[in-house]
Amino acid sequence: MIKVDSKNVAKYSRHFRALIAERSTAHHVESASTWYPEAQVIAQDIANIMGTSVEVGACIISSFSPREEWKSNIGKAYKFANGDDVPGLSNNMLMANMSTVKGFDALNGQKTNAFARAIAGDTEAVTVDVWIMRAARLHTDSPNKTQYAEISRAVTNVAVSMGISPRTCQALIWILIRGGAE
Repeated sequence: MIKVDSKNVAKYSRHFRALIAERSTAHHVESASTWYPEAQVIAQDIANIMGTSVEVGACIISSFSPREEWKSNIGKAYKFANGDDVPGLSNNMLMANMSTVKGFDALNGQKTNAFARAIAGDTEAVTVDVWIMRAARLHTDSPNKTQYAEISRAVTNVAVSMGISPRTCQALIWILIRGGAE
């Protein structure tokens, strides 16, 4: 069990609440609420191409997500699903191949695992990536396990206070920091 510091959780929660209060509009909230369900439709399409589950489709998408723009990420996932050569990091290809056998268990990274779960429909999953790290005002792109747990809890706390799911709250923060849903 990872020990979290409640002071850090409170600090991150304040950062996220301030960001949302200062920048969000109804359009941002709408975009955030539809982002993961739209990604799930793509994961299901990939799963259908491969004759497998949405879990595997979501894991394949997540396997190609590190350091990729969304359109490129999806393009690589579709290439993989269709049996085409996929350019990029060999580790991403390894994760995608393992995902066809192990599903979520193939994704050992906290970010890739949470991202796949959120895409597959887990509304409680919080993806802590570079954009959330920036929103938390941390000066690293890769959280350690404690930071990941603290930030995830903070996003969940803010989500509960807003009456939205944690994955939607994470998507909202991502959209506000990144400047859009693409």
